[in-house]
Amino acid sequence: MTPPIDGSARKTFAAGLLFLFLACGGYLLLRDSQGMYSNMPMRGDPGPFFLASLCLGCLALAGGILSLIGLLGVRDQGVSLLPTHQFIEGVRSWGLPIGFVASLLAMPTAIEGLGTMLAVVLFSSIWIYVLLSALRGHAVRHAVEALIFGAGAALFIQLIFVRLLTLPLPA
Repeated sequence: MTPPIDGSARKTFAAGLLFLFLACGGYLLLRDSQGMYSNMPMRGDPGPFFLASLCLGCLALAGGILSLIGLLGVRDQGVSLLPTHQFIEGVRSWGLPIGFVASLLAMPTAIEGLGTMLAVVLFSSIWIYVLLSALRGHAVRHAVEALIFGAGAALFIQLIFVRLLTLPLPA
């Protein structure tokens, strides 16, 4: 059987582990939420958390299947060392997604420590510069564009989410 993700057993196994990790994290969050609403029974309702439990179960099932396919594929392919140029290509291809996820996980801490506006400016500016430099190379012009876009994103979030959405609706 050919592994479904790029024909690579390792990528398939990694995707399966990611799905299992997300399902476990989601289950822990869901269990905490269920504990907060445990005194609110509704007759005939399977619970307000049934759909979330169903989705997490499907995610865990998919992760288990992908992990199993990846493990079987790794077993069949055997272990071989990668040449240096393939290793560097792998680091490049996985570096941006891992960095993006890490920066998203650090965002709540940055918002608490720096404030919403500065955290959004930093996050947006850095990622716009990274993406522009990956496409067109490093340049001062890209840094300026990234700072302008980051400031615009922070202004948009401040205006829409902080100012306008806190206004009461007209009766």
